[in-house]
Amino acid sequence: MRTEILSYLDSNFSVTGFSVTEELPWDSNGQPLYLKNFKKIYVDQPQTVQEPLIDVLNGNNTGGGGVVSETTTVTAYVVTDAKTLPENYDTMLSTLRNSRFATADGYTQRTTLVSTSFESDALVTEFNFNFYKVLIN
Repeated sequence: MRTEILSYLDSNFSVTGFSVTEELPWDSNGQPLYLKNFKKIYVDQPQTVQEPLIDVLNGNNTGGGGVVSETTTVTAYVVTDAKTLPENYDTMLSTLRNSRFATADGYTQRTTLVSTSFESDALVTEFNFNFYKVLIN
């Protein structure tokens, strides 16, 4: 999923003053790179979880089957100066939020959750792209 989001951003992201990097958001010591490089968008590795929706016994000695809900989450980060937001901050938000359309392969739902936090004078904007699909075991 990370690759698809980066490809989508490479093709569709053109907000002046902001750039997209293929680097992961963390350095080798686990420190966030995005706090050092303002206005640079970092995309993290995907995290996937599966939760059973319907469990059934299938009778062929394999232990069962059923329906599973799979959620893949990819997080992106961008940092700006909290005291002086760039004029095109809202454009960046809406453009990056649309990265959820990076792929449609078998996904039943795609959402983007946006949150902000402060680190000293930095405004950290975090995007959680959630991709949902239903799998039959």
